[in-house]
Amino acid sequence: MVRQMSLPASASHAVPGSLERPLRIAIFDNLANSAYIQAKAMRRLGQGADLVLDPLDDYAMSDPRWEDLDLELPNDKLFAPPLPPADLPDWVRSEPPAGNHRKGGRIERNLGLLRQAPSSWPAWSLATRRAGWRGARMVLERAWVVRTLATYDCVIAYGMGPVWAALAGVPFLAETWGGDITMLPFYDTGDWEGHDLLPLPGQPSELFAQARLQRLGYERASRILLTDPRFIAYGERLGQGDKCVPFGFVIDTEKYAPGAEPELRTELLAGRDGLIVFVPSRQDWYWKGSDRLLRGFAAACEGRPDAVLVCAGWGADLDRSEALIAELDIADRVRLLPHAMSKGRLRRYYRAADIVADQFTIGSYGGSSLEAMSCARPLLISLDPDRFAGRFATFPPVANVSKPEQIAAALRRLFDDRDARARLGEQAREWVIENHGPTLAARAIELCQEAVSEAAARRHAKTR
Repeated sequence: MVRQMSLPASASHAVPGSLERPLRIAIFDNLANSAYIQAKAMRRLGQGADLVLDPLDDYAMSDPRWEDLDLELPNDKLFAPPLPPADLPDWVRSEPPAGNHRKGGRIERNLGLLRQAPSSWPAWSLATRRAGWRGARMVLERAWVVRTLATYDCVIAYGMGPVWAALAGVPFLAETWGGDITMLPFYDTGDWEGHDLLPLPGQPSELFAQARLQRLGYERASRILLTDPRFIAYGERLGQGDKCVPFGFVIDTEKYAPGAEPELRTELLAGRDGLIVFVPSRQDWYWKGSDRLLRGFAAACEGRPDAVLVCAGWGADLDRSEALIAELDIADRVRLLPHAMSKGRLRRYYRAADIVADQFTIGSYGGSSLEAMSCARPLLISLDPDRFAGRFATFPPVANVSKPEQIAAALRRLFDDRDARARLGEQAREWVIENHGPTLAARAIELCQEAVSEAAARRHAKTR
C-alpha cells in the first residue's frame, strides 16, 4: 500500500509536539544536483535546509557549481574536474580538508580510517553486523557524514544516504533517484533492474555489502519518497510499501524558464533557418532507446533539409549510435556534442531547441525531461499510461511515443505546426510548475515535520 501524496499550497513550519525552534533539515547526496535544487526551493519557502555533500563523490554533475556554471567539459574529465572556483552558499557543507582520512597511500588511508573507529561507535558496529568488515569500512570512510547528519532534526537522503542517516540515529526521509532503489538493494539477490542484460557494475563483494546496508537504511526510514511510479514495485519487494509516498523531482521553475538563444540557434543551424531537436540524454539503447530516436528522426526528416538533431555525445552506446547514424545516412543532420554540458549550458540548449526528446524505453521521466518542459519546450518521451494513472490530476502533456514510426509521426506533426509546438510547450511548463515546483518542496517540508513528530512520539512512549 503506497501512501497517496497531496500537494498543499503552503506548509506550516512549526513541528507540533516536538520542536519550538525552527526545524533543521539536511539533504544528503547531490547526484545530478537534485539535492541542491531541492534545498534552494525549500529555502525560498522560508525553511532552512543545508546540503551535505558526499566526500567520496568527485563527479562533476554532483558538484553544486555544475548547476550554475555555463561551461562544457570533455567526458573523460568529469571525475575530479577542474571547475573554476565559485562562492557557494554557506548552507552547502563539505568535509573539511583536514578531516579527510582517505588520501595518501594504502597504509596511511587505513590508519586514518582506524582513527575514526572510537568516535564512530556504535555505527560501525551495526554496519559490521549487517555487512561485515566491508560495511564497517564504508561507515568509517563516511564518519564525518554520519556525525554531521546527527546534528540535524531531519534528513532527506538520496543514494546511500538512508544508510548514513539511519546510523546517525536521526529521523529521515529516503528520497529515490533510480538505481538506489531499483538496483542497489538487490545486488546480492541477483534480481536488480536490468540484471537479465547488464552485468554487476563493480566488485560483487563490495556491491553485496552495499545492498545489505541499503536495505537497513530503507528499514529505518520514516518515509520512502518515490520519484518515479515504476519504483513502487521495488518498495513493495523490500517490504516497505506502507511507508512509500509518491513524490517527484523538485524543479527550479524560476531558473528553467522560457527564453531565447538566437546565437546558439544560429551556430547549431549553421546560419540557416530550420528546426532543432535536442536530446540531453546519453547514448544508451537499453535505458534511453537512442536507436529508436535516430530511426524515427531519419524517417521524419526525409525531404526536410532544415531539421537538425543535436545529441549529447556520450554514453555506453556512443559507438553503436555513430554506426547507425552512418547507416541511416543522416550524418549531415546530426550533431553529436563532444563535451558534457553544465546545467547552465544545458538550459541554453533547451531554450535554443524547438523540440526536446528524452527516452523511449523505460516509460518514465527524469530531471532533464522536467527541466525542458519547464522551459516550455514540447517533449517527446515514452510514458506508461497505466503507471501514471491517478498520480496527477492530468497526464503529463507530452508527445507520448515509443516506436520509431511513432517518433517519426510526432516529429512530422510538430515540424509542420508551430502553433502546436507552442501550445504543447506552454502546457508542459504549467504542468511542471503545478506538480514539480514550489508545492512539491512544501510537501517535503511537511513530510519532514511528520517524521520528527513521529520520532518524538516514539521517544515519549518509551519513557512512559
